[in-house]
Amino acid sequence: MKSLRFGAVWPPVLAFVLLVVYVLTHSSANPLVSAFLLLGIGGCLSITIFTTEFRLRRPLAALLDNAKHESGDPTRLMRSVAVDEVKGVASTLAALQSNLTAHETKLLQESQLRLQLQEALGESETRYALAVERANDGNWDWDLQSGKIELSPRWQSILGFISADAPSHIEDWKRLVHPDDNEAVLMRLHNHIEGLTPHFNAEFRVRHRNGQYRWLHSRGTAIRHASGKSYRMIFMDSDIHERKTLEDTIVRAAEGLSSVSGEEFFHRLMINLSTVLGTRDNLVCYCVDDPPTRAHTLAYYSNGAFAEENFEYALEGTSCGAVIARKEIVYCPTGVCDIWPFEKQYDRDSYLGVPMFDSSGKIIGHFACMDGQPMRQDLPRLEIFKIFAVRAAAELERLLLTRQLAIQNQTTGS
Repeated sequence: MKSLRFGAVWPPVLAFVLLVVYVLTHSSANPLVSAFLLLGIGGCLSITIFTTEFRLRRPLAALLDNAKHESGDPTRLMRSVAVDEVKGVASTLAALQSNLTAHETKLLQESQLRLQLQEALGESETRYALAVERANDGNWDWDLQSGKIELSPRWQSILGFISADAPSHIEDWKRLVHPDDNEAVLMRLHNHIEGLTPHFNAEFRVRHRNGQYRWLHSRGTAIRHASGKSYRMIFMDSDIHERKTLEDTIVRAAEGLSSVSGEEFFHRLMINLSTVLGTRDNLVCYCVDDPPTRAHTLAYYSNGAFAEENFEYALEGTSCGAVIARKEIVYCPTGVCDIWPFEKQYDRDSYLGVPMFDSSGKIIGHFACMDGQPMRQDLPRLEIFKIFAVRAAAELERLLLTRQLAIQNQTTGS
């Protein structure tokens, strides 16, 4: 900071020296005036020195010292300071701006890293949820060369085995597969081992230790050498017996409707669906207008009894309206009121709606099953309800044509 002190002080000092010389050489003129001038110039010089030191030099020195500490590299910073302190401050401020930009870039990178970590955490949570969901799956391993298999404790428990009597060879496992499923299962295994399919995926029956058969959903992947030849198979089997049993019940219920028609058919349909699904409210409707904005019930079965009279209602804002508008199965196992607040007045929490189409592909109605509790977790594949939909649609189309023909006859007769 000496250069600033010198640069600010030397002009008035020089002026003072010159003035002293001048006064001394002309002191005979008026000594009192000369003394007064000297005193005034000395005062101005003192003010200049004080202002330079405390108002300019020291604040700039403090700024530079602070900048040196903030930069983390005082040697580099001092090299960047010019001889003139004002230029040095400007250079320092530029260095600080550069540091600020670097910090902002680092903060941006850390922010992006945090977002990536959050996404990774979300994926990890998803994988964890999937792992929890499949915690009840049974795993097993097959050595293709020796034929030995290793069954996890969970797999053994699904079929009632204990380690002592569990199958230990692939031939033992093959004998457990139901005779009606054996050929198809072995064919799928062969195709995957030979590399004809990307995965092994099959649903079949396996004999329980008690002699009964249970349905399993088996998914497997072959481990291969670099040449592509399989040397090991890893499987993950799920117990789907309850779901398959329910599916069979639904199919039998649908087949049981083949002998009835008209109003009796729709009443039987509601009873069967309510029995299979355990739902409180069940209805079947036809569309009143085209495009559909209102529906009219053909049967409404609630709490084990049919409504005395059928009724008409608006579809807008309802779960039934969603079935008609989307022209597809709508399944909401829980939280119906969160999606369709209109359903709150009926105290409903779960919903399953299936559309019905006529022979030309036009939607003409739907049936729905609803309850105040979440719908059962072992619900079968939704496509199976199309069995009911096709049969019900044919019956509804016949009914509507009969009514239309009756109206035309009345018109002609009048």
